[in-house]
Amino acid sequence: MTFSVAGRCSSTGALGVIVTSSSPSVGARCPWVKTGVGAILTQNVTDPRLAGIGFTVLENGFDAESTIRSMKEASPFPEYRQLAVVDSKGNSAAFTGSKALGVHGEFCAKNVASIGNLLSNSKIPEAMGQAFLETEGRPLAERLILAIEKGFQMGGELDQEHSIGLLVYTDEPFAYVDLRVDYSEQPLEDLKKLWEIYSPQADDYKVRAIVPELAPSYGVIGDE
Repeated sequence: MTFSVAGRCSSTGALGVIVTSSSPSVGARCPWVKTGVGAILTQNVTDPRLAGIGFTVLENGFDAESTIRSMKEASPFPEYRQLAVVDSKGNSAAFTGSKALGVHGEFCAKNVASIGNLLSNSKIPEAMGQAFLETEGRPLAERLILAIEKGFQMGGELDQEHSIGLLVYTDEPFAYVDLRVDYSEQPLEDLKKLWEIYSPQADDYKVRAIVPELAPSYGVIGDE
């Protein structure tokens, strides 16, 4: 009951994922990113443990395709899983098990992988992937939002989407963006509002972590 996009910025090496579902709190189970390593999606009948296996494989120098194979082999029930990986070099791969829910699909290209199940339109993964590729040069978070918005515009899931998560890592070991809407009647619109609020401050939070003496004011009462 999920559709999603994993992507890499070719100019900065930043990695990110965005995922939406009719289930609550999809951002807690399906999107995974590690700086300089890769971006992983684990969905359908989700086993989050597979992401840890995937990162171990990537950290040992294997590519996205090898990582997918390892995650499949590690799972006692691969037929229930839907997986996608974009590695640090932009290689991408995806897998959809034989028991994936409803109409499902996947799309892979350089720097992007998109997957979905219980879809209203089988062409949604490809359309999302193409939308991501067509926005080259824009910030990665914006590209991911625009890509998944394409999926919404094409009908999204058969059931109504209720949660969404956006995760982006740049050059530090902590998230540059980690935004979630755990339950809403309009999760995409709520995420876009969150991004409008957060995006002007994203660099400030990074500076506060790395060089706090250079950080701008917090803009709160007591911060004089």
